[in-house]
Amino acid sequence: MMEMVHMVADDPLEEFDFSHHSKTGRYETRVVQTAIQKITALLRVGFGVAGADIISTNMAVDSEGSGVVLEPMIPGNRVYAIFGFTDIHAFDYCTEKLEDEIMTFVNSVARIVHEEVTRWGGLCNKNLGNAFLMVWRIGDEDELQAISGWRQRASNESATGSGVSSSGSRPMTPVAAAAASSRVSSFSSKVSNLSVDLRRVPGLDILSDKALIGFLKVVVEINRDKQVLSYRSDKRLTKNGSSDFSLRMGFGLHAGWAIEGAVGSLQKVDATYLSPHVNMAARMEAASRQFGVSILMTERFVELMSPEAQDHCRKIDVVTVKGSETPMPIYTHDTFQNQLFPELQAPKFSSLGLEEILAAQADVYDTHVWTQDEDLMQLRRLSTPEFNDAFRDGVEAYLSGQWEKAKGHLEKADEMMAEGDLGGDGP
Repeated sequence: MMEMVHMVADDPLEEFDFSHHSKTGRYETRVVQTAIQKITALLRVGFGVAGADIISTNMAVDSEGSGVVLEPMIPGNRVYAIFGFTDIHAFDYCTEKLEDEIMTFVNSVARIVHEEVTRWGGLCNKNLGNAFLMVWRIGDEDELQAISGWRQRASNESATGSGVSSSGSRPMTPVAAAAASSRVSSFSSKVSNLSVDLRRVPGLDILSDKALIGFLKVVVEINRDKQVLSYRSDKRLTKNGSSDFSLRMGFGLHAGWAIEGAVGSLQKVDATYLSPHVNMAARMEAASRQFGVSILMTERFVELMSPEAQDHCRKIDVVTVKGSETPMPIYTHDTFQNQLFPELQAPKFSSLGLEEILAAQADVYDTHVWTQDEDLMQLRRLSTPEFNDAFRDGVEAYLSGQWEKAKGHLEKADEMMAEGDLGGDGP
């Protein structure tokens, strides 16, 4: 039994199989062993990856038998991650109309969000009723220190004053270079983590691509899942058929550092992430409504993705957000939702189930997905090369103050999106 406790304490996120332990020992011992397995499984579900240290610290027992005092309020740890925030639109209306069935409605959405994000490399950190905080964890400072050159960016920028990344990393856009230079000069004395160049982390382009795909797959599934689609004909939500109802969600993505740890007291504790970067992801989701898009991403996140993924995103504006004086480009990926998405089925003669096939596709991800995945291509069906050219020309003219030229290009782009969910282009 002590072996089980030590195994959980050493790696609290691992799903151990203790079935061979339960076949030995007295009946009472087997009952306790089964209880340990169930309790640790509940701890993993309740605390998640952010609470791994909490579980480990409180499960550990030394040779003298100490560690009997519950200590959930352990110090936080700085980590780096991609943060995704998503929210159910018109939630107050749904709560009012569905009443006691609102839990079923929310859990049907949560099932899709959790499954797709987990399949594509992320984890759910917080369920907030109508909103979810999702995390694609990159690593803590100790893990990143093993990567050569991860602290070079700030020193190079400070020396040159240009904000241009050193040789070996992706080149920054002019807007990003100006923003980086301003951040270094204005905030380097306050925020030491500006020296971390996440673009130097090997494989982070793959993780970033997966983060966006995970959210795009959620958009597809809320428009394909039979349980969610059934609410489109629910008389409570459609006012007895006199109006339309379709579930819509907003998504925000950003990358940076956060303090991972426990928040609360001995009465109630939550394992979560706190930082301005988590708040930025939430602000992106909130701003997605203003721009009339489903997904809004910061440049700090977009520049981490592969070039192939970046090719399918478009810059829609340069904004100044709360808490920052530096203008920041923001991006979106088009999601045309007013269409039918075919039901997924496993190949007829496949020995694998559908879930196994989908998991395998995510595990062996490569950038060809952007041009071969039917769901992704269907989402951006209206985002034609002609539309992208017109919109890009309009945004460039708008940002340079050429108002009449910008108006002409953007009106042309808007007309090309007449079939879209909003009867035009949101931005």
